[in-house]
Amino acid sequence: MEKNLVKAAYKKLHLISPNMERVKISTINEYLTTLRKKSTTKSNILSHIVLCNEKFPDLTALNIGKNFSAAIIGSGAGLPASLVENIRKQKNFSLIGAQKYLFPPQKEALLNSAGFGTIHLGEFRDNMASVEPLLRNVKYVFLDMTSVKHSDYPWEGNTNPNGFFANEICQIARFIGFSCDLKAVFVYGLPKSKCPQVCANLAAQVAWHIADAVANNIKEDPAKERKKGKLPNQFEHRIIDFCSHGDTLTFITSVATGRWWIEVPIIKKNTTEFMPCTEEDYHTAAEGQVPMRWLYYYNKLNNL
Repeated sequence: MEKNLVKAAYKKLHLISPNMERVKISTINEYLTTLRKKSTTKSNILSHIVLCNEKFPDLTALNIGKNFSAAIIGSGAGLPASLVENIRKQKNFSLIGAQKYLFPPQKEALLNSAGFGTIHLGEFRDNMASVEPLLRNVKYVFLDMTSVKHSDYPWEGNTNPNGFFANEICQIARFIGFSCDLKAVFVYGLPKSKCPQVCANLAAQVAWHIADAVANNIKEDPAKERKKGKLPNQFEHRIIDFCSHGDTLTFITSVATGRWWIEVPIIKKNTTEFMPCTEEDYHTAAEGQVPMRWLYYYNKLNNL
């Protein structure tokens, strides 16, 4: 199988950095066998990197449940209509790297109407850090290797002249690995045959960046800490006072990791929730503007 080229390339990288034993890389058939055996419940494996076929994997076969947080890394091309309908039911979903001429506007409208986040390729390139909050708490990620431009992923089945650069997909892979809830990353867009070695190497390096980030991740959740009582010293409050309106926005940042959260009210429940954000959102608020991310979360949390 051509996917063995990826596993072989990954193994060489793993020998250099043998501190990533809690991440398992496997083919889709091996992963499904693991699910049937239910062996992961007592294993030391934190996350799986699953090498799938050329197309988006079948959600029903993956047995990931009805309510899950997920992200797709891809151009938006080739996503089945049934998938869009299915993910409308999910609490947290995002599409990162969409290209407008490949992603039908009616599908994007469906996602937007359900409150899901879409970051287009140009937006990502302008600010790579903007995708980190969307990946911070995902459980499942579907990563399309053909979202990488052909010159960096020169497989004959990848006919896209535009897309992510190789270094950009690896940076996204690190953001994925730093998720605090990650269970599995499904990598598709892999050749079934005639796989150029450079493509296998790039897929392996993507897997390595995910595994390395998982191995070095510091998991944080200020919401859980708040329920226990006082927040630990690693969390700092930053409060922005909008004097003209009499309102405030509360941010929390971690001095340990540099992560940021913004507090968003949930009107019906008379409570608030900490949502992932960026330092840029804090500076936007400090300049007297309400961050678009806060508005996005506010509308989503209060229209569920």
